[in-house]
Amino acid sequence: MTLEEHFGLSQTPFPKSVSDASLFRHPGLEHVLERMRFGLDHDMITGVFAGSGHGKSTALSLFAKSLAAADYQILATSLTTLSPFSFIAHLTTTLGLPSRRFKGETAAALLAHLRGQPKRTVILVDEAHLLPDASLEDLRLLTADDLDRRSPFALVLVGQPVLRERLTEPRHDALWQRMAIRVRLRPLAEGEIGSFLERHLRAAGGKKALLDNDAVAAIFHHSRGIPRLAQNIALHAMLAAMNTGKKIVDAQAVQQAVVDLEGV
Repeated sequence: MTLEEHFGLSQTPFPKSVSDASLFRHPGLEHVLERMRFGLDHDMITGVFAGSGHGKSTALSLFAKSLAAADYQILATSLTTLSPFSFIAHLTTTLGLPSRRFKGETAAALLAHLRGQPKRTVILVDEAHLLPDASLEDLRLLTADDLDRRSPFALVLVGQPVLRERLTEPRHDALWQRMAIRVRLRPLAEGEIGSFLERHLRAAGGKKALLDNDAVAAIFHHSRGIPRLAQNIALHAMLAAMNTGKKIVDAQAVQQAVVDLEGV
């Protein structure tokens, strides 16, 4: 018997890609989205910081989807392990523009192109903590253009907390000072984890509660409210419960799941 058959589901729960049906829009996520929108509306660079598995990419995707295609041109990239001096070239190539002999000339041509566009350009950089120092310097060069005028593009950098640490280093101080909006995406609160898991299970076809209260509390304790960890523990707890013939996941199944995950 499959997991889906055992628990009466129509599909495997907790998939890697978040669907609209499984998306849990908790207050922390809404706060980040509001700050990103504020930064866009007020021509400010935005930085979003969160640990692995907290939902950074989900927040960035939701923000991109909220922007009207008629008004915005979105350049989204997670190509952050770039070789030195290549971020400007990457943007230029993405837009189909020719590169110039010198980086400064390429940057100037790129900015001139963006200023001439009917739509406002929004550059979204995921996993920005992986950007080489030279690429962060490229961003500083692009954002330093004509400070008295509105920037030809909006910039959102999303990355792990190490990004914040790197930007506060003296060499990146100019870019850090221009990042007027800085927001942290926090883990789920204890009172939110049950609703988060329940929404995923309902999206997978669940017709009734499949985790008891003690199981939810145990998942929160072991995951520390980090969504991806909570999903992994919940899925393995369901497998553990199925192996013992249980139709409801209890704290014992969660403890077995933790043992299984830590033993890999």
